[in-house]
Amino acid sequence: MINKIKIIILFIFFSLTPVAAQQVWYENSSQTNNIQFSNTQQGLFTIDETNPETNGINSNATVSKFERNGQENSRIIFDLSVPITNLSSYTIALKAYTSIQTSDLNTTNSRIRLFLKNSTIGGSSNLYIQANFSVGGAWESFSYDFDQETIPSDVLTAGGYDQIMIVFASADTSGLTSTYYIDTISGYSEQTIPLATFLSGSWGVRFNVHGGIRLDNDSGDDWVAGAQEIVDNLPAVGHVITNFTHPAHGYFYTLRDNPYVDIANEIHPGMVPSIENEQIILDVIDVFRNAGKKVILYVNGAGPAVIQGNVDATEAGIITGWENYYNTSFGGDEGLAWRTLARGFFERFNDLVDGYWVDNVSNLPGDLNAFISMIREVDPNAAIATNITKSYVLDEDGAQIYVDSDAIDDEDPRNYRVFFLEANDPYMDFTAGHPTPLAQGAPPNSWAYEEFSFPLITENPWSSYDGRKLALKHYFTPIRQQWSVSSADLVFGTEQAYRFVRTFTDAGATMTWSTTIADGFISDDEMAIMQTINDRMLLSPKPDYEPYVRPEGAYLVGETLSIDSNEDFNTLVLFPNPVQQNFRLSKEIGSAIIYNITGEKVLEFHKNQATFNVSKLIEGVYFLKAYSETNEIQVFKFIKQ
Repeated sequence: MINKIKIIILFIFFSLTPVAAQQVWYENSSQTNNIQFSNTQQGLFTIDETNPETNGINSNATVSKFERNGQENSRIIFDLSVPITNLSSYTIALKAYTSIQTSDLNTTNSRIRLFLKNSTIGGSSNLYIQANFSVGGAWESFSYDFDQETIPSDVLTAGGYDQIMIVFASADTSGLTSTYYIDTISGYSEQTIPLATFLSGSWGVRFNVHGGIRLDNDSGDDWVAGAQEIVDNLPAVGHVITNFTHPAHGYFYTLRDNPYVDIANEIHPGMVPSIENEQIILDVIDVFRNAGKKVILYVNGAGPAVIQGNVDATEAGIITGWENYYNTSFGGDEGLAWRTLARGFFERFNDLVDGYWVDNVSNLPGDLNAFISMIREVDPNAAIATNITKSYVLDEDGAQIYVDSDAIDDEDPRNYRVFFLEANDPYMDFTAGHPTPLAQGAPPNSWAYEEFSFPLITENPWSSYDGRKLALKHYFTPIRQQWSVSSADLVFGTEQAYRFVRTFTDAGATMTWSTTIADGFISDDEMAIMQTINDRMLLSPKPDYEPYVRPEGAYLVGETLSIDSNEDFNTLVLFPNPVQQNFRLSKEIGSAIIYNITGEKVLEFHKNQATFNVSKLIEGVYFLKAYSETNEIQVFKFIKQ
């Protein structure tokens, strides 16, 4: 159905020089956690469990626990943020404990193997070393020396070993019921938790607090009550984006006092609120932090350098005051003047917030690297997003795909590109997440995102720019047709909004709704949607979301639509496309046949189903012939990667 569509993904090759000393990767459960737990097989893994034996070699009060109940080959898998690409003098060590009594240990149930894995390659490329418990009911230290091992070429091509796997009692077929504890995993490379890890699986809202004279003019708005409403109504929300600067006007600040410059007197009083009103943002942050929510501040990177549109008297004064200030006090170095002013506010927000979303950096005065370095000096643990550029889905010829129509009643003649989230610069800890710009004709809830952008997120919620630093995929979207304009129409209904949240959080990525603030509160219609999402997210299990169905009349430029379909059956949609392991249809069908490009039948499906596993197919172009229960036919063209 999709004509020549192929998503281009860059594979980053990692390199690493071993260091002289071992680094602690994982200790005392979650207290020191520099590697990420991925999953378990044949067992249950929990953290922050009471140490069963603190008088031996491990005195930590809490540890991690793994329970098996009759399963075989039980295992735990951890993700490494820095893959291993050199095994020279490479050793991994850990401490472990088994509930199996010493008298019951044998050659198989005593095994504790440590594997090195690449998450994208099959098990044939795994390396492992075996050790054995010698005693039950006590902690033992295990060391796995990989110095004599060679990394296969396919693993090096794929970026190295990015996982370790601990396997208990491999090859034991006795159906053990046993408990294991693990702690203090160490290795010869520094594994650093990505700074945006706290956002993984979180969804959030935006709470725009004005700055400067605008905050004074709107100080009657009950901002603190609006923040409290979010806390009270949306306990499932994990993070909130609020403001360092006014979102559209980077020269209006939410704070007044600055240790490096008396802005009101040295530049212009309209740039800062009164001393009383600067407390507003501090109180708002306090409300969110007390409720356990992570706080991210929006920063307009251009600062006072850019005033757009019609200039009023205040803005005219700001332009003149700013130019006089940096020419007089900084010898004309506008970049240094802005970094110095901004540093004063970053220092005041330090220890109060968890990250910064830096916008409009294309108009940043001075050097971007110097600006980000300044933030890092002030707060090395802050997660940062930079909105510089974005990436777009490409076809197999390297050309950008374009959406021709959003639906049958689409009156916007513009075609637009389909974005996907990735780290586009070395500064990102989480992606800026803007969808395709609204000015290009793309609605923030474009159907094409769900077909092309989102599968890349669910496959891997992390991205890397330079092969070392990981950035979390973050989607930041308006809920209305225009950003922060309460009079604009809503474009998300509750069901699609819930599906978006689940798509991101289920995958371990993150998303933020750019909710609209009026009189200090999220608008009522948006709050109603957020509350419904919140209530569903708190349920266990969470309710299913309505499956995606391509809107009738929506298609890409140059796309071949389905054939031989009746009015009802032709609403069927195949996604994602291209396909890696599985694809879905938007509703169940009676049966299906897949043909290769020469017309040879290669797979058949003879039961009612909507999900299809095509992992056996080699890369290439295929056709799916789908049959309804009454034998209507729809034909799809798809690409297997």
